[in-house]
Amino acid sequence: MLDQHQLSANDSEKSQQTKGRIVLIALVVFFAAPLFVVMAMYRFDWHPKGQSYGDLIEPVVPIKLTETFKDVKTLDTTVESKMLWHDKWSAVILAEKCEAACQKRLHDARQIHASLEKDMNRLQRILITKQQDLADLQKQYPDLVILNQPTADVAALAKQFDVDGVSAYTSDRVYMVDPLGNLMLSYSNNVKPVEMRKDWVRLLKYSWAG
Repeated sequence: MLDQHQLSANDSEKSQQTKGRIVLIALVVFFAAPLFVVMAMYRFDWHPKGQSYGDLIEPVVPIKLTETFKDVKTLDTTVESKMLWHDKWSAVILAEKCEAACQKRLHDARQIHASLEKDMNRLQRILITKQQDLADLQKQYPDLVILNQPTADVAALAKQFDVDGVSAYTSDRVYMVDPLGNLMLSYSNNVKPVEMRKDWVRLLKYSWAG
């Protein structure tokens, strides 16, 4: 028969094992919950506390960069291309050449981004374009990520944003990519900046991802 000391040791060991399992389950729930929230929003077309002003893209489109992109540079920083679509929400604007409509989109996106205050670092702005002479634009928007070369890879990337057969280069839309690298929303030029901001604030508030 087991003596009192052995019984006490066994009880202590079982207690430690139970605590270990509880901690492991808690960690899994903590890190997996953000992904489940985003997936639920897609699956059930869930828009917390009001309508979405953007057009939901179903099914979502995984956005991929080719290996030749290497590091992506802005005037402020350098981003590893493999991490570009991850850990942050991305507001993406596309234009063959960034003229008046594109520049208005960039201006509006910067104003909305700045208004996010403490959540600013959870979102990045990206321009995809064929245009090469962008020195002035980079000075104007030093934190803007610009993807314009290699040209063949940029063309392949831009095509992933074509929705319902409409070229993203000519659609004059703003596209939202989630922190898992999925294209999930787009905004037509009929959506006002104040409406777009409401959507972005809700996304950041209700999603733990990014």
